[in-house]
Amino acid sequence: ALQRLELSGNRLRDLGSALPQLGNLQILLLDGNSLGPQLPETSLGGVLATSLEELDLAGNGLRELPAALATLVRLLRLTLARNELTQLPDSLKALAKLQRLDASDNKLVSVPSALFTECSFLDDVWLKGNPMDRLQLQQTPGFETFLERRRQRINAKIDSHVVGDVNLAVCGLD
Repeated sequence: ALQRLELSGNRLRDLGSALPQLGNLQILLLDGNSLGPQLPETSLGGVLATSLEELDLAGNGLRELPAALATLVRLLRLTLARNELTQLPDSLKALAKLQRLDASDNKLVSVPSALFTECSFLDDVWLKGNPMDRLQLQQTPGFETFLERRRQRINAKIDSHVVGDVNLAVCGLD
């Protein structure tokens, strides 16, 4: 069964209707296409909602995210970098298992506090290249809890001697 589908850099404008039927798909890479300004609601969801763990929508000219994105209950990693997003919807709080969010190089000025308070596994957020103030981000409710989760993850990597990439920048913001 198909578990990984890489459709990166194909200038796709539409995903068709078959994608939500791929119930074993865990990784979907759609970066570098032309899917913006908004994905149709029917692009995500269906049985895909209970299998997908990684979704890359970087570089698609997206201005808005479909509500169906919040139905991807098993999603661990979400990449939204290099789009034209001005906000992230509060509905992303439904992604309870989300660990990593890359929303760098968009037009975001804030992040919904629900991401920090409701996504209890989220410990890696990348926001570099957005017109966002780091001090304002740090005042977002739940941000301190997020930082503590992040600190624990980094300490666990160091303690287990499996360091890999450890970036100590606060969400990539200066």
